[in-house]
Amino acid sequence: MLDRFRSVRRVSSQIAEPLSSEDACVQSMADCSPTKWHLAHTTWFYERMILRRFERDFRSYDQRFDFLFNSYYTQLGARQPRPLRGMITRPGLGEVMAYRTDVDDRMARVLGAAREEDSAELRRLVEIGLHHEQQHQELMLSDIKHLLWCNPLKPAYATY
Repeated sequence: MLDRFRSVRRVSSQIAEPLSSEDACVQSMADCSPTKWHLAHTTWFYERMILRRFERDFRSYDQRFDFLFNSYYTQLGARQPRPLRGMITRPGLGEVMAYRTDVDDRMARVLGAAREEDSAELRRLVEIGLHHEQQHQELMLSDIKHLLWCNPLKPAYATY
């Protein structure tokens, strides 16, 4: 499970790698989300849905992220409106990537120390999280494509 977790998470980072920090922060229309937001939201999902429940001595990385990076989970509280996600200039991309690293490390510890009675539920939630992240990977690519198309310089996403 840990290898699969790391593999899926790595793909998200690879999708973002060709972008500048400015590219990662922009929202090109209300139906798109900034790449930085996708990276933080998928991380928030693991922290909020899994670590909060299974991590001994859980502490939120930053409680403000519950508002910034929630999407449609209304039962979990208020959230930044989707059309305004591009207004989230702070935390910066570097801090979002540090957040990802922190949550990934904590997830690795939780997965490695899972108690027998928690194992099935933990695996179920991680599987949901992985599918969720893969959906966001598709969205990131679509949103990046639209963002770069809107740029008058028509920059390439990547050169091969």
